[in-house]
Amino acid sequence: MAEYSDNLHDFGRKVADAASRAGDYIEEKAGVIGDKFKELQGKDFREIADEAKDYARRKPGHAILISAAAGLVLGFLLRNGRRVF
Repeated sequence: MAEYSDNLHDFGRKVADAASRAGDYIEEKAGVIGDKFKELQGKDFREIADEAKDYARRKPGHAILISAAAGLVLGFLLRNGRRVF
């Protein structure tokens, strides 16, 4: 029984450590997103579109992955909004 308790305690500690690391990661990425948003606020839409086109030309694989991820997120958001119970 003591071995089970020790294993459970170790598992709980590992979960708490993982949750702490995940929280730190999310906080860091939220800061990056906030900085990017502030950077985009002062730009014209055409300038943003031109930068996106240049990025897609330089890194087409990344651009496809970003587009796919954005499409999935928007799809989930829109689908969940139309659910009727």
